[in-house]
Amino acid sequence: MSSQFIGQDISVTVSGEVRTPVSFKLGKHEYIIEKILDSWPDYGFGRSTAVRKRWIQRHHRNYYHVKTTEGDIFEIYYDRGTSLKSPKHKKWFLTRKI
Repeated sequence: MSSQFIGQDISVTVSGEVRTPVSFKLGKHEYIIEKILDSWPDYGFGRSTAVRKRWIQRHHRNYYHVKTTEGDIFEIYYDRGTSLKSPKHKKWFLTRKI
């Protein structure tokens, strides 16, 4: 299965107590999410080469594989950032189209 890297920030509409994504906008096009196919948290350090890894260097992300009503499958993630009090660090990204 071939995938297309996109790597852009997106605006996402969420619903429910758990705040699951229900739609997202890429440019002027809005995609409605029909189904969440998979989801997982990422608390890793990514490609950090630091000898001493500290908690602030960790990822704080929630990844989703989503299927849209148009039949496309995308990987998106919510980057919760390192500051729980600052919404500017909390962003959504579209990683790739699968």
